[in-house]
Amino acid sequence: MEESPRKKPRENGTDKTDASDSGKLDKKQTNGPLTYDVLRIVFKELNGMELSTASMVCRSWLEAANDERRTRGPTYFMQNCKDLLANEKWSMERIKTHCIKKLQIKPALGLFFTAHSVPFSQQDCHCKVLPPNCDTITLGTHGVILNEKEIEGNVENIVCTFLPDIPDVTIKTFVIGDNSATKNDISMSVENYSEEIKKVLSTPDKNSNKSKCLLLFCDLRGRGFAVKLSNSLRKSYTADELSVWGGIAKDLLVCNAKDSKNERCGEFAFCVGITLTGAVDTWSVIVGRSYKTKEAVERRIKSFRYRVRLKKHSIGLMFACCARGEYMFDECNVESTIFKKYFPEIPLVGCFGDGEFGKNTLYKDPSNKNAKWFNVKSAIFLIITYG
Repeated sequence: MEESPRKKPRENGTDKTDASDSGKLDKKQTNGPLTYDVLRIVFKELNGMELSTASMVCRSWLEAANDERRTRGPTYFMQNCKDLLANEKWSMERIKTHCIKKLQIKPALGLFFTAHSVPFSQQDCHCKVLPPNCDTITLGTHGVILNEKEIEGNVENIVCTFLPDIPDVTIKTFVIGDNSATKNDISMSVENYSEEIKKVLSTPDKNSNKSKCLLLFCDLRGRGFAVKLSNSLRKSYTADELSVWGGIAKDLLVCNAKDSKNERCGEFAFCVGITLTGAVDTWSVIVGRSYKTKEAVERRIKSFRYRVRLKKHSIGLMFACCARGEYMFDECNVESTIFKKYFPEIPLVGCFGDGEFGKNTLYKDPSNKNAKWFNVKSAIFLIITYG
């Protein structure tokens, strides 16, 4: 009969543990892989860029990082700039950099709503801390909006919102930054940009429920161009086929030095179009110039609420005419408060401007197809939801 193997004696032939080694852990314990649950606990404490770096370590870390990313939706916040800008060491670009560094997501698109004529320093540009292919749009406005708070005549605050890198969603930015063209050149440019935007919006996608959304901004110089561009585009889309949101700002700045094609860094543009396509749902609604009372606005938003289907992550955007707000209602925070009443779970960010772009996506009125996208004395709301 074969003898069972003897147990190997410990060092020095004794099973007693050396007192000098009593506080030490086994090598296998210290070098063992972190479990998924431990990784998730650790990853909750990382910001967006740190999480992106951690995801490149190995396949198990990538899986845990992706699962953590899915718990994080769009980011939004307000930063008071008065005291920081009073310090010569803090430029507006440095404030934006500070905002980006503390993001809990890896941003794919950023919107900054600021006071107009914000100073810009290219040497200190915030795009240096952005991931590749992430554009930021800075709008100099008449006022900013955050949830129920409408700060008209804003001079101290910057409101930010960032969309994360969402799987199966494509974001494309079109920038028109040269306003020296002749009228003929502008007409040709409108046609070219219109065709480029329609091409992106109509690109075949494996997702049969592909959503289409257009954000359209311009400054006062680009008003005519943007209106012509919107008129050219609107003829191609039905009421529920495309969501539209945006408006006219005093200043318009586009930034991303990592854009390999344009290598732009702090480019002042007179018109910007942004397309969102893919696995994301969007709805837009116009609260027009005829909605001059709180009751009328509430009826409009209430009707809008019953048609919107929310998913895991959502963000609300509001672009209102500077002739609304307190000027129209004789009190502050009217329309933002009504929106939050019917969408309490959705953060709301936005601004006041000099004209608005938008369309109604949920109303089956046949006239919607030919209704102009450019509006005055209105408030445009957009909801983006996914996950």
